[in-house]
Amino acid sequence: MSTTTGQWEARLVATEQEQSVLGALLRNNNAVDALGDLKAEHFYSLTHRAIFKAIMQLLMANQPADVITVYDKLQGRGLEAADLQYLNAILQSTPSAANIRRYVAIVRDRAIKRGLVEMAHEAIEEVQNSPKEAGELVDDFSSRLEKLAQVSEHGEPELAAESITAHVAMIDEMYHGADSRAVSTGLTDLDVALGGGMRPGWLVVVAGRPKMGKTALALTITNHAAQEGVASVLSLEMTTPELHNRNLASIGRIPLAHMNDPKLMTDEDWSRFSGAVEKIHQLHLYLDDEAGLTLFKVAAKAKQVKRKAGRLDLLVIDYLQLMSGPGDNRNAQIETITRGLKNLGKELGCPVLLLSQLNRELEKRPNKRPQPSDLRDSGSIEQDADAVILLYRDEVYNPDTLDKGICEANLALFRHGPTKMVPLVYIGEHVRFENAAPSRHPAAPRTPPAPPRRGFD
Repeated sequence: MSTTTGQWEARLVATEQEQSVLGALLRNNNAVDALGDLKAEHFYSLTHRAIFKAIMQLLMANQPADVITVYDKLQGRGLEAADLQYLNAILQSTPSAANIRRYVAIVRDRAIKRGLVEMAHEAIEEVQNSPKEAGELVDDFSSRLEKLAQVSEHGEPELAAESITAHVAMIDEMYHGADSRAVSTGLTDLDVALGGGMRPGWLVVVAGRPKMGKTALALTITNHAAQEGVASVLSLEMTTPELHNRNLASIGRIPLAHMNDPKLMTDEDWSRFSGAVEKIHQLHLYLDDEAGLTLFKVAAKAKQVKRKAGRLDLLVIDYLQLMSGPGDNRNAQIETITRGLKNLGKELGCPVLLLSQLNRELEKRPNKRPQPSDLRDSGSIEQDADAVILLYRDEVYNPDTLDKGICEANLALFRHGPTKMVPLVYIGEHVRFENAAPSRHPAAPRTPPAPPRRGFD
């Protein structure tokens, strides 16, 4: 560590506040509830770190932490300052534990600032000496900066009786059709399978082999969400012009081939084209086609949209395997990405729709309908996803199939309800998904019972 760094750290020491935190814990062990995510590493003094660790070890073992027990715990560690006299001095200098939250906030704040100073000096050294390209260095330090910033106070558990009233009111609103939290896919049967739509904080994975319609389904859902809410698509594969052509084809019901080669456009196509352009003008839809996004960049772009629009109701990423992330191998990288996207959805308060490829191995099976095990690097995807929808179109493999135009959207994994196969109509010419006809659904009971009176008056 350079002299300058040491001087800066000396200015950012909170010795008295560190002592006050320790003194408050020694005086009242119940004050541990006010620590939030405070760790031993947040203390500047090595002696204070050791005392804090000793206190926490005693409390975790359900033992009292006082001057004597902490002193016994510290014996043999060679810490001259952590003697009985020093521990007593800390205790006596803190008359009450009432202000411990304030002391903790100061200790945490100074620790983050010291980390920033150290990171700044490391950045200068790496910029001067590292063979990495500038973009790689930016990603490295962005990731480290994000971890450094992930230091916050945790909320306290609440008594169930204190929140049940609001929850009952929410259920009543949902029963009477006032559920504004769910994001509809625009496809009735898929919404039903998902229990009303995609919920804030959900990670929904749509997976399939090439040509199954992953992007088309994502855009169908996105365009519906963007009519009333705000949606953002981060496409790592397609360019913005390609996305525009697909949207115009889907919304205007224009052959995609005509959009790609306007010389083929008919008078009817041009009429529909004008209507589609007008509808897109009315959508609250954001598109981004930057390739090779990292988790940090995805988060930054999503938060930027939320700042601009004032809200974000749906984030779509196309697709997982084109993202990059830290890790010794691809499995570790995918795990970091999926866990990060799940946390991002919770932070933003919106569902994240993530497209993913499937392994080629399923091509070797007689029945090529995908299974969850076909997900590439499937372990973390299955663990982090709230829902996994596997797409299959039989006509891709069997041109003479009776199921032409039908896409099986198999809700193969669902954390919040039963799994289900949902038939959808896929109009390939317009790269568009629609609800399947009733004939594709199980027959309804002939005399359905009258629904009982429910809800709250």
